[in-house]
Amino acid sequence: MRIETARGARRGALAAPRGGLFTQSKRFLGRDWPVAYLFVGPLVLLLFGLIGYPLVYALWMSTHNVINITDRGFVGLEMYQRLWTDDQFIGSVRITVQFAVISVFFKFWVGLGAALLLNRKARFRSLFTGLILLPWIIPEVVAALTWRGLYDPTFGGLNMLLESLGIINKGIAWIGDYKLALPAVIAVNIWKGIPFFTIILLAGLKSIPGDLYDAAAVDGADGWQRFWNVTLPGLRYVMIVACLLSLIWTLNGFGLVYLITGGGPGGATRLFSILAYEHAIGERRYSLGVAVAMAVVPFLLVLIIVLGRYMRGDPGASTKAGRFSNLNLDWVGRVFIALVVLGLLVFMFGVKGAAIVVVAGALLITLISLAARGLSAGGARLRDAVTKRESRREEVYRRNMTRLGGFGAWVVLIVLACIELFPFYWVVNTAFKSDDQIRSLQSIFWPAPWTISHFTYMLQQTEFPRWFVNSVEVSIVTVIISVLVGSLGAYALVRLRWRGAAFLSTAILFAYLMPGVMLFIPLYKIFTALHLVDTLYALMIAYPTFGLPFACWLLMGYYRSIPSDLEEAALIDGCNYLQAFFRIILPLTLPALLTVALFAITSAFNEFLFAYVFVRPEPLRTLPVGLANMVIGDIFPWGNLFAACILTTIPVVIVYILAQRFMVEGLTAGSVKG
Repeated sequence: MRIETARGARRGALAAPRGGLFTQSKRFLGRDWPVAYLFVGPLVLLLFGLIGYPLVYALWMSTHNVINITDRGFVGLEMYQRLWTDDQFIGSVRITVQFAVISVFFKFWVGLGAALLLNRKARFRSLFTGLILLPWIIPEVVAALTWRGLYDPTFGGLNMLLESLGIINKGIAWIGDYKLALPAVIAVNIWKGIPFFTIILLAGLKSIPGDLYDAAAVDGADGWQRFWNVTLPGLRYVMIVACLLSLIWTLNGFGLVYLITGGGPGGATRLFSILAYEHAIGERRYSLGVAVAMAVVPFLLVLIIVLGRYMRGDPGASTKAGRFSNLNLDWVGRVFIALVVLGLLVFMFGVKGAAIVVVAGALLITLISLAARGLSAGGARLRDAVTKRESRREEVYRRNMTRLGGFGAWVVLIVLACIELFPFYWVVNTAFKSDDQIRSLQSIFWPAPWTISHFTYMLQQTEFPRWFVNSVEVSIVTVIISVLVGSLGAYALVRLRWRGAAFLSTAILFAYLMPGVMLFIPLYKIFTALHLVDTLYALMIAYPTFGLPFACWLLMGYYRSIPSDLEEAALIDGCNYLQAFFRIILPLTLPALLTVALFAITSAFNEFLFAYVFVRPEPLRTLPVGLANMVIGDIFPWGNLFAACILTTIPVVIVYILAQRFMVEGLTAGSVKG
């Protein structure tokens, strides 16, 4: 009753004619603009200072010929014209598209299968989820060094495993062969990205009402029909969001590929981000490096516009039953998407390769459809016959098939967990071996004897403890900024009425999806002018460029799931908006805040490009840069490297184990309810 009275009073206050400049400003700028500007002010300042101004500066640099510290004048679009006639740039774009599209395709389907299996298995679900999540939460440098060790043609665990199984006779240079290098790094990206799809799709599966499955079962739908008509439509919003994020992350990737191959051999894995880095930092041709990054931005904007409309749409509609093909697209939109897909195939594989892919895909879809239709029809006839003649035998058959399906699910989960965990096993196995055991290939799959000499060396004779402290300091500052500024800004965007909220929401989405390789060059120039290069302050200022937009996006979805009646009751009791936010709303957002904090910590521990460019002195390095610089030429101290990888991973894993339940809850309420 109090809430309804308050609502009526507020509507009456708005309707009552009042004079004065302040009242007129509310009519023009929105009812809550004074409070909203207070909440969103820090967010706007940081986004403009860290993303907006560097973006404008990057655009300016791309129209000038800036080499080292010399500006040789305005050149207009000459840099872009030069790029689109440069075979090296066109080849890097083609490699980037292949890398991203193939990776996201396999990550999605494997992650979806894992999520379905985990959702089916209640027993040991948390254990399997935690194990499968490990590749995603470990720092990127750890994953890169791990797989670089596995791919080593002499001491690598992959060749040794294949040789012991009799699959190969001699070691394969996985990342040294021009034809194998790109598939090798794609495999690493898939391995590291599967957990993200698994965890977010598992959260989406938990949000689908069980009544839909019950109704479909009553209507006679079999497992395949329930999956096609209930599960996929229920996951539509989550799948679009997950694929969007993963595709943008993969297109903008730098550290993982650079640390494994450096863009080689012969440019086989030179992504556009690596090419931009080579031009800007290696050759000091800043304008050309910026132009490489800016030339890809229009394609990213098209992707953001096409897919971003689903992120801003009604997520509740995704839980309604219906076919997955009902994406509210008219025939023009479907033709456009078909042409874009066909163009990508031709660009990646050529005309003949694209034709083969299209024909193979059509045949595969036809076979799957015929098989599903035949199974449905055959299953219906079998059910009718058994119902009429052998009901008891049908019950036994169903029970046996259920047991067989459960056993198969366990087998698939165990195999997937082994694939995800084998690199960790190899790291631990190598870290506890002596250098003599590693060089002589003795006791390949088990240390004999065990030794902790590598751990002692890293902790006592290197700067590793200092690197760890630097990473922690930067992470703490990044977490504080992301959580505090992001929570205030997201609240103003969702719960307060003011002109400009829609524009800022779109700007946040664009800011989050902008490639970091486009920002590091202008930021480097800016930080050089401010004398912040070679200090940790540069990283503390730069890291919120990717933490803040994510925090806002996630928290905006979470705030929408909180009833507005709670804060209205607090306002009636005498609280202002700031008090209602900190006393009522903020405590309810703990899962989402913890998810934001975990993401900020992971990002700070993972980030390599900014740390590698902005901070060079060894005592000031963060963990990713410190570990990467332990490799000198072709000399790989595998024992020391893997011991450092374990020491780096343990704190992150402990944090995620303790907060796993809250992270899934935060993703469910934020990403899924969007």
